[in-house]
Amino acid sequence: MPGTTPPDVLKLVRNREPVPENFSPEEKAAYARLRYFYDEGFGYADMMNTRPQTLGYSLADSPVGMAAFYYDKFAEWSDSNGDPETVFTRDEILDAISLYWLTNTGTSSSRSYWDAAQGGGGPFNAIEITKVPVAVTIFPGEIYPAPRSWAEKTFHKLTYWNVVDKGGHFAAWEQPQLFAQELRAAFKGLR
Repeated sequence: MPGTTPPDVLKLVRNREPVPENFSPEEKAAYARLRYFYDEGFGYADMMNTRPQTLGYSLADSPVGMAAFYYDKFAEWSDSNGDPETVFTRDEILDAISLYWLTNTGTSSSRSYWDAAQGGGGPFNAIEITKVPVAVTIFPGEIYPAPRSWAEKTFHKLTYWNVVDKGGHFAAWEQPQLFAQELRAAFKGLR
C-alpha cells in the first residue's frame, strides 16, 4: 500500500468529487477504490484517528468484539471477494486475532492511526522519497491500486514496479511465495 495519492487528488476524493476526466484508466481505477474506501470503509480509521483509546477499550474488553473487528478487515482487504476463509484457514485467522488479543495490542495498533493523523497524514498520502531506491508491487486485493504515474511523481528513484494477479493488503500472508518472488525481483538490481 504505497503512499502515492497526491494532495489534490485526496482532496477531491474526500470531497466526494467525480473522477477527473483527464485521468488515465489506471488513475480512474485507483480513484474509484479510494472513493469506495473513504465512502464505505473509513469509519474504523476515523475512530482510530480521533479516539483511538475509546476504540482500544472495546478491543481490549471483548474477544468477540476484537474478532469481529479484525475479521471485517480480513474480509475487506484480502484478495478473497469478501470471504477471507477462501484465502486463510480458520486457524490462521484465529491465530492472527489471538496475537492481538493475547498481547493486548488492539489499542496500540489503533494509536498508530492517531499518530499519523496528528501530522496531517493519512494512509495513502504521497510521501516524497528522493534518495532511497523504491520498489513497488501492486496486489489486486489491496485497498487501492496505486497508479504508476502517481508513484513516479512521489518516488524519485522508482527502481522496480510490477502488478501481480493475486494477493491483497496481507500479501505476505496471503501469497507468501509470490511475495517472496517479488522481494527477490525488487532487490535483484541492487546487489
